[in-house]
Amino acid sequence: MKRLLTATFAAIAALWLLSYLASLFTPSAAAAVSPFAHLNPIGLLATSIAMGLGGYIEGKRFIGMALVIVCVLWIAIVFALVQIAKPADTLVYVLAYNRMHIALSIPAACAGAAMGAWLQMRRTAARAAS
Repeated sequence: MKRLLTATFAAIAALWLLSYLASLFTPSAAAAVSPFAHLNPIGLLATSIAMGLGGYIEGKRFIGMALVIVCVLWIAIVFALVQIAKPADTLVYVLAYNRMHIALSIPAACAGAAMGAWLQMRRTAARAAS
């Protein structure tokens, strides 16, 4: 349980730091002309790397926690955006605008956690073999 808590805090801290750094290097959505201008692939990579760190620390038990972390963060983000905008039908617009990023960040987090868990298992197997 202690390692799961440590992995969770490490993943959240890494996600915060990597997302901040990604925001410095990502062009604004207004500058992009693509229909996927609101999709941030660097942010998805940051999510995957941060959850990979948690998976590396804890192992395969962290995959479920990575899913919980991303879902809770998206609930908080959507709630904050709806509170900022406040007109009627705002939730529909917020979810419509962010649906692609929400849909891709969940598997990115799980894949990153699984990759971190796999790396941890390889490290453990290499230690046992030597």
